[in-house]
Amino acid sequence: MVFLIISILPITAQETNQTSKEKQKVESSRLPFMMSFSIGSNFNTGGSDYAEWFGSRADVATQFDWRMNVPLFRHWCAYLDLGVSFFNIQTDNSGENIAGAVIDKLFPGLSKIKPSLSTGITYVVEKRKWQIMPRAGIGWTSAGNSNKTKSADGKVYQLEINRSPMFFNTGASIGYRTSNLCSFILDINYRCPLQSCKATYTTTLQDLPPVTEVMKSRSWANDLSVSLGIQLQLGKNNKNKIKLK
Repeated sequence: MVFLIISILPITAQETNQTSKEKQKVESSRLPFMMSFSIGSNFNTGGSDYAEWFGSRADVATQFDWRMNVPLFRHWCAYLDLGVSFFNIQTDNSGENIAGAVIDKLFPGLSKIKPSLSTGITYVVEKRKWQIMPRAGIGWTSAGNSNKTKSADGKVYQLEINRSPMFFNTGASIGYRTSNLCSFILDINYRCPLQSCKATYTTTLQDLPPVTEVMKSRSWANDLSVSLGIQLQLGKNNKNKIKLK
């Protein structure tokens, strides 16, 4: 009986040791919840297809992003990005341009707000104080829609413009950790439209079928952003804390 106990004890201790090591390995691979705020420049890479229909935007605009990374398993996170681009749309419609100017007088900057929402997957690589986080996902953005109707000489003219496409986006953040809570990041993000925006112009004359003309543009949600910001790491395991010198 004594010999049996003596022979079991080392095996039990070894199993406990292995379990402890495996547990530490799992804990050390856990990622924290990460939240970043960044601001920078948004470059128009899509041009201005059919500007006489859709209008045009500036070549460079301001971009703000609030991104959250939720850990899934080792190295992998799901992200949600709430973004805002700030630019005006210039059109040939003087009434629309004047209306935008009036809104800006009453509520400065309101007409420039162009929201976006995207989600996808992030892969996280950490090396001492450095973090590299490539990502890919899909999203939606709106540069504003409009629907205008007018009548003249017995004809009815209707113009419907949709500038709210779905897009594919890919990008990466490069972070430098200044503490266990905070990092400075450089973020690069490219968006490519998955669908064309559409402008539909319909002319209706009494007793005749309507005549419809359709134009499509892939200029919207086709851009590149380069931003700087901060990232917060929340709930990271103590074993993962970095030593700052």
